[in-house]
Amino acid sequence: MDPRPATNASPRVKLSTPLAIIGLFVEVLRIRFSKDSQMDPDLPWRWEEWQDGTSREDVIFIESGWNTNIEMRNVRPGIWVDRIQSIWTKASIGNQDQMPVDLRIPLEQFHAFGETDLRLDCTSPNRGESMLIGGIVQDFVQMSRNLIAAWFGLRDISNVMLNQTVPFDKDDKLWNSPVSFRVFYETRWASAPVSNLLRAVSLKISDITDPETYFRKIAIREEINPVL
Repeated sequence: MDPRPATNASPRVKLSTPLAIIGLFVEVLRIRFSKDSQMDPDLPWRWEEWQDGTSREDVIFIESGWNTNIEMRNVRPGIWVDRIQSIWTKASIGNQDQMPVDLRIPLEQFHAFGETDLRLDCTSPNRGESMLIGGIVQDFVQMSRNLIAAWFGLRDISNVMLNQTVPFDKDDKLWNSPVSFRVFYETRWASAPVSNLLRAVSLKISDITDPETYFRKIAIREEINPVL
């Protein structure tokens, strides 16, 4: 099947991307801490939809790590889901997936494995509370990782590590207990022949004396005046 975006899908978020995986774990953690979630014993915090700028000790804020709303960041305690790094690994030689289905359309199809390291920053102004939230998050992800992977089509989720509780690097008034793990997933894509594109680039620089300087100036955003 040719990889095509779903109807009305956002062009910036696609299935099996680090951005979508971050959103997945934000939502899973929100449900875990929601008031409708059954807990035994009951937790001292609940996640609620954002209402105003007031900070309550019984409400936990769960959001992606790059949320720039300063007012929201003042809500404590919090869990911030962020990506550390991503890497592609080969599934086949040249990442080739299969031969074109329609030979009249020379569309190449590819397949690769993606790996993304996630970090869940569990923050609180109280060191003990940060440690407690970190432990709960580690236990939940570790004990649910097989179910999460199966339900959402992930290849695997690594063992979950709870790191040392340290001052939060984004706020010196907070403590942070980072929880980290790696998510494995698959992705497929297709590309049409790029010969026309490469030919256009070649023709564009054919009358330029120094192509190397030309591309270097493009990289540093300098004005280009080709010397004929």
